[in-house]
This record gives sequence, C-alpha cells and structure tokens, in this order.
Amino acid sequence: MKLKIILLATGPLLIAAAPAWQQKALSSAAPFIDRANSEWERAIVTGDSSALSAPYAKEGVFITPDGTAIHGKAGVKTMYGRRPAGVKVLRASIHSDGRAAADPDDVYEWGSAQMTVKRGGKQRMVVGRYLTVWHRTGKQWLITHNIAF
Repeated sequence: MKLKIILLATGPLLIAAAPAWQQKALSSAAPFIDRANSEWERAIVTGDSSALSAPYAKEGVFITPDGTAIHGKAGVKTMYGRRPAGVKVLRASIHSDGRAAADPDDVYEWGSAQMTVKRGGKQRMVVGRYLTVWHRTGKQWLITHNIAF
C-alpha cells in the first residue's frame, strides 16, 4: 500500500517536470504543422497535388486507410493528382487533436479530417482520422509518415 501512495503522490510531479526539449520541439514544429493543415484544407478542395505533397520529406510515406503505402514525396503528389473524374471536394476541414514530442527532432500529431464530396449528383460526408510523424530537417519540419484511418 505504501508503494501505491508514493506513486500517486509523485505522478503529477513527473508530468510537471517534462524536459524542456519537449516544449521546444513542439513549439518549433507548430508553425509547420499549422501551415500544412491550413494548406490541406484549401488544396484538397482545389486538387492542388503540389501543395498537398509540399510538407512531405523526399522519402516520406503516406499510408492510406486500406493499408496501401505510397512512398516518396513524388508518389504522394501522384496519388493526390489521381482524383477520379467526376469527384469533387466541396468543403474540407482538419482538426489537430494532439501533438507529442518523441525526441528533439520528431513530433507526432493526430487528429481528424472531414470532406464533403460530390460524385455524380450525390454528396456525402467523408470523415477520417490521421496520425502524422513530423521530423526536423535542418530548420524545417517535414512529414516522414502519415497514416490515414
């Protein structure tokens, strides 16, 4: 019983004493993440594959909801450029639910996105979740892995 009391008493102190590098990494990555999310909302509607692939590292990987892995920034650009004819994204939004620094050069971000898609004469709402790994390369942060659920 004594051990449980000690763990409960020190637990909040451990959370409050998170290393400074964690906050520094999150602060450094935030403008890149926020800009990419904002650009995604616009670019997914317009179909701008260059803008959609811009935040990816050269060797970045996008994993689709069905588990298909798209390799490389060029592959991600090609994937986004292959929107089927007759499919139009009318509106889109993305919501970053959380971020965590794994180390000084890697930040995990997770959240959800939704789009109103029109195909033929029918509209439907598409909602999905994502987990993205951002890696610091020099002074910029780029996506190395993006998993869409």
